[in-house]
Amino acid sequence: MSNKKKKSNGRQDGSFMFFVPDQGEGAAKVIVILLKVLMLIGTTILCLCFGILGPICIWIGEYDPAVTGNPAIVTWLVTSIVYIIGTFVIMLGHSRIASIIDCAASVGSLVTYYLFVTRAQDPELSVGPTMLYMPAIILTVLAVAIAMLINIPKWAEKQAIKAREKAPSILSDEDDDN
Repeated sequence: MSNKKKKSNGRQDGSFMFFVPDQGEGAAKVIVILLKVLMLIGTTILCLCFGILGPICIWIGEYDPAVTGNPAIVTWLVTSIVYIIGTFVIMLGHSRIASIIDCAASVGSLVTYYLFVTRAQDPELSVGPTMLYMPAIILTVLAVAIAMLINIPKWAEKQAIKAREKAPSILSDEDDDN
């Protein structure tokens, strides 16, 4: 009964689990947990505080209509939401999907930068609040690092199994048909 209970919650040895049991093996597990915590903190600051509240403050503030009407503000908000979705997905244990989502969000950050540069009418505001939305690209780096730490050992193990299956056995003697 106790063995079934231990297996039902996903942990066999009672070790620490941060959202999902699949977090890598060995030292990579500790690094993955630290990177996930760092990603949560970064997402909270860069996407929730700056990425959602920043565009809202620009819209409700008394700014020039050329600034509030810039489509870069909308892409900044959408990109921040995509980063939040990527962080949520990585916490659910889908690291490959989350890294793809975060790569798309980093493209969104570059599009936001491009729109701020090309659509600004005031040369001093040509790059916009770059220091608020561009650091979110580090979340993509964290997502890719987490995905690599979790999935590369699995891939290497599968490759080793395939190599063992392909390797001829010295114990089997196929020439003994006589």
